[in-house]
Amino acid sequence: MKRIMSEEGENLLHVAGVIRRYSEGKWTKKKLQRALDMIQPGLGEMSKFIGMDPQEIEKISKKTGISISKLSIVAMLLNPKAYFPMNERTVEISKDENIQTDNYLTFIRGWRKFLKDNSQYADDFLDLYLVLFGRKDEFMSDNSMVQELISMVKEVHFLSLREEMVMDFRDIYINFLPSDKKKISDSIRNSYVKGVLLRPMNAKLVVDGSNVAMVNSLYPDLDNIFLAFELIGKMKRVPWPFRIVFDANFVYKLRGSQITAFKKFFQKDPRISFHSPADEKILEIASAEHTCILTNDRYLDYPKVKAIMLRFDGKRVWEDRRTT
Repeated sequence: MKRIMSEEGENLLHVAGVIRRYSEGKWTKKKLQRALDMIQPGLGEMSKFIGMDPQEIEKISKKTGISISKLSIVAMLLNPKAYFPMNERTVEISKDENIQTDNYLTFIRGWRKFLKDNSQYADDFLDLYLVLFGRKDEFMSDNSMVQELISMVKEVHFLSLREEMVMDFRDIYINFLPSDKKKISDSIRNSYVKGVLLRPMNAKLVVDGSNVAMVNSLYPDLDNIFLAFELIGKMKRVPWPFRIVFDANFVYKLRGSQITAFKKFFQKDPRISFHSPADEKILEIASAEHTCILTNDRYLDYPKVKAIMLRFDGKRVWEDRRTT
C-alpha cells in the first residue's frame, strides 16, 4: 500500500475519480470507450460489451473468443465495487496474497475479500487497479479529454454539425469540472454550434431558406443564412436539430460565387429540402414537431401556425410573439 500513500498514488486515484465521473447517470457506449482507452490505450473497442452481464464473463469469453483479461476490465467499469480484472499482472499478485486463480469466480471472491480488508485505502476495484498498474500521464488525465473535445468542436460550423457529434459531446462534457467546461466553451468559435452544445431547447428549427436569403438583397444571398444561424446561436435557448427548405427553383436564382457556395455547403446536405411552394413543406414539418420557424413570411394563406416564429432582418433574430 506504499504506492497508494505516495504522490503518484494520489494522482492515480484522481484518474479513477475522472473515470468514475463519466459513469454518473448512465454509461453510454462512447463514454465507456473513452474510459477503457484511459485505462489501456486501444481497449476502447471493448465498449461494444456495454450490455453484458459480468456474472456471465466466462461464458462470454468462451463464446466470443475474447480473453477474460479484456472482458473483466469492462466488468470493473460496469460495477467497480464487485469486479476486478483478471490478467497476468493481477494473477501474479494473487499468488502473493494466496488468492485462488483456478477460474474467475474464485479469483473475484478472493479479491473482494482483499478489497474489504483494505477499504481504508481504496473505495473500489477501479481505485485499486489504477494505483497498482496505472501510469500518470497525459493520456490518462482530464486535460487530454478536454483537448479531445476542443479538437472535436473547435472548427465546426453549423452545416457540419451532426446529431451523433452533439450526443457524444454532451455525454462527455457534462462530467467535467467547471474550469474544464469553461476551456471547452471558450474554444467553440461558431455561436450556433456553441448554443446547440451548451444551451439547447426542447424544439427543432426549420428555416425558410429562400425567404431568409432574400432579406435586404435583390438576389439570394447565402451569407444571410450563415448570419441568421450565428444570431440564433446567441439566443438564450437554441433550437436543434434543423432543417432548411428552399423553393424548388432557388438554385436558378443564384448568381456568381453564390452558386459555388451553394454547391459546397448546401446541395448535398440531407437536411436541405426543395419544395414549391416552400411554405407547404415548412408547415408540414412544423405541424409534426415542436418547432421554431425562421421566416419573415406571415403565412396568411394558411391556418393558424402552431410554432415559435423567429424573424430575421439582416442584423438580428427575434421571437415574434404576434399571431400570424
